[in-house]
Amino acid sequence: MRTILPPPLVAGDRIGVVAPGGPVREAAFARGLERLQARGFVPVLGRNVRRREAYLAGTDDERLADLDGFLRDPAIRGIWCARGGYGSARIVERLDFEPLRKHPKALVGYSDITVLHAALFTSVRLSSWHGPLVSELCDPELYDEAFLWSALCGDGRGLSWSLDGTEIHREGAGEGTLVGGCLSLLVGLVGTAFEPPMTGSILFWEDVHEEPFRIDRMLGHLRLSGRLKGLRGMVVGRPVGCVAGDPANDVPLRDIVKRHLSGTDYPVVLDFPAGHCPGKTTLPLGRVVHLDTASGDLRVSGP
Repeated sequence: MRTILPPPLVAGDRIGVVAPGGPVREAAFARGLERLQARGFVPVLGRNVRRREAYLAGTDDERLADLDGFLRDPAIRGIWCARGGYGSARIVERLDFEPLRKHPKALVGYSDITVLHAALFTSVRLSSWHGPLVSELCDPELYDEAFLWSALCGDGRGLSWSLDGTEIHREGAGEGTLVGGCLSLLVGLVGTAFEPPMTGSILFWEDVHEEPFRIDRMLGHLRLSGRLKGLRGMVVGRPVGCVAGDPANDVPLRDIVKRHLSGTDYPVVLDFPAGHCPGKTTLPLGRVVHLDTASGDLRVSGP
């Protein structure tokens, strides 16, 4: 199937706002909505977006109803997730993505939203945006604001990211579909119908508050299941809080990555500014990208 691209967002567009995972933090959420309005968009809140059911933003049925309703509504031009947390995997198999073939729309979010990004691509091959949550829009230090709006309000062609400031773990060049997100969520999708295709892809991953042994274990699972063998490149996001509680157990991330990529030869960069880190950039998952350590950039090179 050909990749479906979400249409650029323009002022006046109605943006569905949902919380498919954890409950919102009201103060930051309210200010984030104000930022959307200031950009000329019309936020349309899911009926249950402010609900709470322990660590979830309402029951599964409530969260499902909000998201599924926006997927089906052609008047909604984009869907922006209020926050991450946990919960998307509990509802993903009941979502109907078919309406997006006729009326594609942008999905924006990260962390727990990794599940939805993967499901969009595997179900209807729709590209989506790995970017800041609504609750983060109020703080310009949390994301690259200029790049975010340039990406979402354009067609994605010509987007590029400098590798300056990253660590070139292994030199080279590779091209493939950009897939990925939060490592712990990606590992949880292995063997499911929503696992993103990794063979021939550029894999982006990141995580937060995971000790080195847990990252070691998750990469080991991807290696043992054959998911790392056929990649065309790897981009590792900037880790946040991924240190050992006991300093004696701390292991540099580069050493863990090197262990699990033995026998492969594609380019690998570490400490890329995307994920849970401050100043995060926005990435077009599902688009063909070119990673080149010699020219020092990652760039969109195809649909």
